[in-house]
Amino acid sequence: MARRLALVALVLAVAHTTVARADGDMGGEDLLTGVDGSDQGDGLPNVEPDLTVETPAAQLPVPQYGIWDRLAECESNSRWHINTGNTYYGGLQEDLVFWRRHGGLRYASRPDLASREQQIDVAQRGLAVQGWAAWPACSRRLGLR
Repeated sequence: MARRLALVALVLAVAHTTVARADGDMGGEDLLTGVDGSDQGDGLPNVEPDLTVETPAAQLPVPQYGIWDRLAECESNSRWHINTGNTYYGGLQEDLVFWRRHGGLRYASRPDLASREQQIDVAQRGLAVQGWAAWPACSRRLGLR
């Protein structure tokens, strides 16, 4: 994704560049040439993107999950790494059967050991199978069922 964004930014920056024609005229139509000097004809530069450049994860936006954050507020006071010993773990208070059944082991052995995003991913899979009944009290409180 970061590589695509870098490529799009590069293409947009180059596409808006006016290059002087051989006769020195800057007016009229824009002539874009590639790195090798060839005319593209289609208006796109002949530039190979540097795919080794990556955007640091800290600069990427964190997805907002709205309803999952509200559910976690109800279930655990938004404490995504909670383990109180009551057999329910993490921000969404998933038990180990739910966690295993819906793919949580790909992330961690228990929900409280996984990230917020990973817990939500597993919860979305569980929601598709079980519906909001997987969180009976809080889903009612939030008007989800």
